Amino acid sequence: MNQFVTEWNTWRDSRNSALATPFGWLSVVGLHWLDESLTWPEAPGTFAVEDGWVTVTLESGIKAGPAAATFDLMGRADASEESDVDAPEVQVRVTDNGFSARLPAGGSLNWFTIGSVLYELIDRGGRLGIRVRDSKSPLLGKFFEVPVFDPDPSFVFLGKFTRFDPFETHTIESAQEDLTLQATAAGVVSFETEDGEVRLLATGCPATGLQLDFHDSTNGRTTSAWRTIDLGVPNQDGSLVIDFNRAVNYPFAFTAFATCPAPIAGNVVPFDVTAGERRPPFFYSDAGINVPFLFYVWWDEESAEVTRPWYSRFGLDITVLNPNLDDGEVSLVGFDGVAMSGGDLSPLGRKARSRLVKVATEALTSRIPVIGIGAYAEFVIRAQRELREQEGYRDGIESEYEPSADRLLIVMNNELDPRRAGFDIVHTDASGLIYVEMPFDIPLESERTEIEDLESAMRDNAPITSWQEFDFRMVSLIRQHR
Repeated sequence: MNQFVTEWNTWRDSRNSALATPFGWLSVVGLHWLDESLTWPEAPGTFAVEDGWVTVTLESGIKAGPAAATFDLMGRADASEESDVDAPEVQVRVTDNGFSARLPAGGSLNWFTIGSVLYELIDRGGRLGIRVRDSKSPLLGKFFEVPVFDPDPSFVFLGKFTRFDPFETHTIESAQEDLTLQATAAGVVSFETEDGEVRLLATGCPATGLQLDFHDSTNGRTTSAWRTIDLGVPNQDGSLVIDFNRAVNYPFAFTAFATCPAPIAGNVVPFDVTAGERRPPFFYSDAGINVPFLFYVWWDEESAEVTRPWYSRFGLDITVLNPNLDDGEVSLVGFDGVAMSGGDLSPLGRKARSRLVKVATEALTSRIPVIGIGAYAEFVIRAQRELREQEGYRDGIESEYEPSADRLLIVMNNELDPRRAGFDIVHTDASGLIYVEMPFDIPLESERTEIEDLESAMRDNAPITSWQEFDFRMVSLIRQHR
């Protein structure tokens, strides 16, 4: 192993260790803006804002303690004086039944803890909010490492930094749709590639370290919406190294409750940056941990406009592929389930059919839930039959199960128990596959508009009366397996 790879592996180990800390970014489970609400159902009390000070009045019986940063400030002779902890003007006070704090613009403070939960006070774009971190977060418990591209020296460039005097201020977007921020560009970073010179704006400070936030054409496919690189301090002549192998995800790639700054407009690398961190498979939002799911399907675009938003609302992080058009190899590593759905096999070419059988075979071999819907159930059945024969089983299945003409067939492997989500099993064949049926003539959308209502109907084994309810129960089924 050469020195380049050795150093990269050391950097990567350090990065994964930093993410796995008890109150790191993987522990974030909530964000509450105080200009929208001063309390919420799980809040430890009521918050108030006056003259820049934020005060929390704790509910009776709740025992809270100052977090380490707050405790350090409290231990100073005069906690109202300027402090060099977290931000130069962070101030704290202790009240009879709570805490008070004041932040500078853009500041943050790990404020107080209750059990495994840390409450962080933040100022972003002039808005005050409470970010909630839980050292027992399910995402933190599930984390192993961030997926990455293999290290590649061709993505290392010698660049030059040209300082702005004065620095430039840019209004930028953030990971929160309703939040804009101000970014300070310290100068231009330029470097030569095979296709010519690339010029990007760097933030940070030349004396303490520069940062490069960027987009590239892999965003939204194999990488998150944008990434960032720590460039360090440039040399006296402005030279520096730009190593895209050390491009990392911002916290918004892991949690919906991050406020990360987007790149300054125009900071787009004009080639595929297949280096550095990939998009993480797991993500935490109001729906809990997402369900990374691979879906081969022929979309009816009219219904797709209605159904696609359901998946993200239910916590399904769906990767949709067209079996005829998307012919690249797809690894199932990181996916919690695979589905294939279609009402007609005739449009599929020979390669597409073979591809679906191969994907189903890999899922069955890896014991990943796999679901075949409609005519595409055939590929799950065929993959199971071929696997069983290779393993020496003789199941003696002479004829396949046929659903009624007005019913849709759903076939799944026995990694799933559809009864737990309110489905009726109509058949189990000798190979272990499970068969469920659904009526065709049900509406797309449910009359149940809230997640709680969908959950209640599932618990009560109520009949499925819409495709929205069907999708919700399928997502729940995958969650139960995980």
